[in-house]
Amino acid sequence: MPDDSKGGRNATIVVAVITAISTLGAAFLASGHKSKEESPVPAPAAIQQTASGVGSINVGHDAVFNNIKSAGEEAAELVQACEQRHGMKMSAEKTETTETVPATAYERQQEIEHVDFRSCTWPKSPYSDGDGFLQISSRTVPGPGESESTGTTYADRIKAPCEKLVVGYGFGSQGTFDREPSFTIKADTVMTGENHALWKSDNTLPFYPDAGEFVVLHNSHDALQRAECAP
Repeated sequence: MPDDSKGGRNATIVVAVITAISTLGAAFLASGHKSKEESPVPAPAAIQQTASGVGSINVGHDAVFNNIKSAGEEAAELVQACEQRHGMKMSAEKTETTETVPATAYERQQEIEHVDFRSCTWPKSPYSDGDGFLQISSRTVPGPGESESTGTTYADRIKAPCEKLVVGYGFGSQGTFDREPSFTIKADTVMTGENHALWKSDNTLPFYPDAGEFVVLHNSHDALQRAECAP
């Protein structure tokens, strides 16, 4: 006869195995479902669109690269800041003013003409200030000549932060005006504007040039139009 007790034990083992498998399967499914909820995969439709139609995934990239300024943009901003700091309306300006010097016991009253050439540039030159500002100033005083024919009745005393200048004069007479060729002058020298040569004369200047000064002699028909530091 078959052993009923043995059959019962086998049936109990089978049921236990099935129950265990069912429990493991349920736990596995639950774990997978929870993982999906914690790390959902974004659907393509979830990507927001910008006004240009480019996905928001590119927004960070665009923000970084759009904020990088070109060399030209940076230079323009620095020049504009220099203009504002020095009260300029343009990056290069020429201003003319007249100063009246009262008479003294030894000299009569004088009218001194001042000409200033101011500029803002970037990259800055070796002679400009840290912000790119550069100024060249000239004052016109009486020269050694006694008549207009000498071409030395006036003297431009020019100050600049460099050792060589390129200067240009304009000639005006009886309603006509012509620009004369530019020439180079070194600091601590005296030249004539008429022939662009070093001044050689037995006469003496009616003033003592300052150290590093540029002196150009001319008559009343010539006027300084340009002054730049030479390379």
